[in-house]
Amino acid sequence: MAVHFIDVGQGLAILVQSGGENLLYDGGNRAHADEVVQYLKNQQVETIDYMISSHYDEDHLGGLVKCLDNFEVEHVLGSDYVHTSDLFNTFMNTATAHAIIVEYPSVGDTYEFGTGSFTVMAPDGISQNSNDNSVVIRLVNGNNSFMFMGDAEETSEQDMISTGMNLDCDVLSVGHHGSASSTTWDFLEATSPSYAVISCGINNQYNHPSADTMGRLSDMGIPVFRTDKQGTIIAVSDGTNISWSQEPCDDYSSGDSLSLIHI
Repeated sequence: MAVHFIDVGQGLAILVQSGGENLLYDGGNRAHADEVVQYLKNQQVETIDYMISSHYDEDHLGGLVKCLDNFEVEHVLGSDYVHTSDLFNTFMNTATAHAIIVEYPSVGDTYEFGTGSFTVMAPDGISQNSNDNSVVIRLVNGNNSFMFMGDAEETSEQDMISTGMNLDCDVLSVGHHGSASSTTWDFLEATSPSYAVISCGINNQYNHPSADTMGRLSDMGIPVFRTDKQGTIIAVSDGTNISWSQEPCDDYSSGDSLSLIHI
């Protein structure tokens, strides 16, 4: 199982490939849509078995519209709320045009995928805060596990903890690009990740990731990979071990293995 944390600047896009199947979790913003489509084509993607829109903010949803138009998409999972943006309407209309009905999963729903499966961990209810409506999944491959957080913040994290579900993971895709409003002490203790990955833009206007979040990760001894520092980052799980590599990119040094870890 290969998990590609695609460098989409200040946004999030994750491609997972396993057993001949493809899962796309978010698609970055509209400005990076062509890059996401080309990246998937470079990975020989023809069919997206699961497209997951964590929530409907532009920096997560923008690229998914173009992916709907460029690939065969079997299932689209999304959060059951209505966003006021034109982009949200475009996304829904594009899905309808391709005869796709957006599915709204419930907490605890589990889907077989490739050599493993994923379980929906959030949201349990709909909030006025769009970020806390993020569809969070825990992806499992053998003894390895990944948590994809979207922009989920502290309220959603506490809701997940209160369910008593297994939140343990090897790799945490840090919520909300490393914002101080996510990745609480309680949640880090509940998930106990061996690695963290932060997707954010170089010198972004929000100053993500925050010093508070980086401090908590550092204090817990969790090594951090960052797309703004290292470009696209790839984790490959054989069910027991996870190896890391870096997609060659003009803006970053590249190599067969990724040894540089930012804490």
